[in-house]
Amino acid sequence: MKRNSLIGLAVAAGVVVVLAILVVEQRTSETRPAAGAGLMFEGLLGKVNSVASIEVDDGGDGFTLTRTAESWGIAEKSNYPVRFDLVKNVIMGVAELELVASKTKDPARHGALGLNDPEAEEGASIGLILADDTGATLANLLVGKTVRAGGEPRYVRRPNEDQTWLSKGAVDVGKKPLDWVEIMLTEIRHDRVRKIAFTHPDGDRSVLERMDQSDFDFIYMDIPDGMRALDPSKLNSVGGALAFLSMRDVRSASTLNFDPTEAVVTRFDTWDGVVVTVTSIDVDGKKWAQFEVEFNESLVIGKTSEAEPSAGESDEEEGEPEDPYAAQREEVSTISARTQGWAYALDDNKINQLRRRSEDFVELNVPDDEAAEDLRTNE
Repeated sequence: MKRNSLIGLAVAAGVVVVLAILVVEQRTSETRPAAGAGLMFEGLLGKVNSVASIEVDDGGDGFTLTRTAESWGIAEKSNYPVRFDLVKNVIMGVAELELVASKTKDPARHGALGLNDPEAEEGASIGLILADDTGATLANLLVGKTVRAGGEPRYVRRPNEDQTWLSKGAVDVGKKPLDWVEIMLTEIRHDRVRKIAFTHPDGDRSVLERMDQSDFDFIYMDIPDGMRALDPSKLNSVGGALAFLSMRDVRSASTLNFDPTEAVVTRFDTWDGVVVTVTSIDVDGKKWAQFEVEFNESLVIGKTSEAEPSAGESDEEEGEPEDPYAAQREEVSTISARTQGWAYALDDNKINQLRRRSEDFVELNVPDDEAAEDLRTNE
């Protein structure tokens, strides 16, 4: 009896030890380095120049970046150009992505790492597919959270696999199409604007103008009888409409009708000769704007400094004189290259500034004391 009892106790103890080892092994396997895991996509480094599309699954409609003859664009937005540096960073980031530690295999814990499927309500990942010009997949992964906010180590997994990984490498993916583009359209500050003219399809026309470059305030022209212009503080905000003007959406202008007889046309003249004309229309409850930019030397008001010869250098030696308007021409070229052929949805506040009417700049010409009395009476 004693011998049998001892044997039974030894067997039981052995089972407990084995179970303990298995539990420890299961727990540590989720955090230990994955020996030999290496790059997530072996061989992709040698094919980075073959990547012709990047499909981004944000859990909604998704979108695709495609390589064009000139650069890269958003397929769903008529190949509107995207920032090549962001495309390059993602392609190289995926190609250099190294799996450094295996994590959970439990689907119930995927959400904590941001690795649920992209359509999940919580803990959703971003799906990413890199393909070549034949459509063959070069890389397919789900991108999750970073270990620390702003940090580089990020959780990833392959679709249709429960195994998750901690990766080393920078894969910062824009979740929305506009995350990939330069959203700033113009940066023309109030102090540069000399004149603003508004023209509406019904014939309403109004002009704001600064009479002196040193004067910050705009003056409303052509005040009707019995009316007076609003205080300059209420007029001046319009002068900043082109300052840090950014888009909210974009589409090909060829899909819209920007007939000037049916659109609001707003023209900005600057002191340095840059002219920006914004034509805006209403389509399906949304306001779209098109830009035309030019430089007109005859509109330059004020002296433009020219480069002086270096010390010891004569006028004959300096060669061809520098263009005093080079900065303006470059600005016009940059804005035109970005906006030509495109229509933009703008911030509501900005589009409202661009579509002011004459009645927005005036009020009844009532003496201040009478106005105050009327206010007291109404109260």
